[in-house]
Amino acid sequence: MKFIPVGRVVSTSGLKGEVKFYYYNEAKEDFFDHASLFALRGDEYIELKPEGAKYRKNFFYLSFRGLAVIEEVSFLVTKELFVREEDLRPLDDDEYYEYRLIGLDVINVNGAPLGKVQSVLHTGANDILVVKGECEYMIPMVEGFIGAIDIENGTVEVNIEGLV
Repeated sequence: MKFIPVGRVVSTSGLKGEVKFYYYNEAKEDFFDHASLFALRGDEYIELKPEGAKYRKNFFYLSFRGLAVIEEVSFLVTKELFVREEDLRPLDDDEYYEYRLIGLDVINVNGAPLGKVQSVLHTGANDILVVKGECEYMIPMVEGFIGAIDIENGTVEVNIEGLV
């Protein structure tokens, strides 16, 4: 079974076992499709059942079944929460899940290889594609820098002329 990260717990909130959670997906309403979330505790995934979810100012405030006080949820702070891959909704042809970008070959518009996608950083303004090759590149995931993303052929075309 493959687990896919969907967000990160930023902090606890209040004393009654609520956490402040940053959801990676731009379509915030998709969060409510997840009946279960999973957290890595040690080397084991544990299942968390959301009981309450409120969205305010770019964050979800979540409570979980069976975790009623701050001490019971404090282990989640700074951890990513996951869903099972098979629980993800199907996407349209022009959409992709972020985890599918990891490991893709990155090429410049002229076809020169730059490296492989290592990760995606989530910032307040826009996401950043982290590419490692001979150099490390941090490429804003905005029009003008990101060209074609071809999951099937394993490539991301970028225009980094303005970055170097």
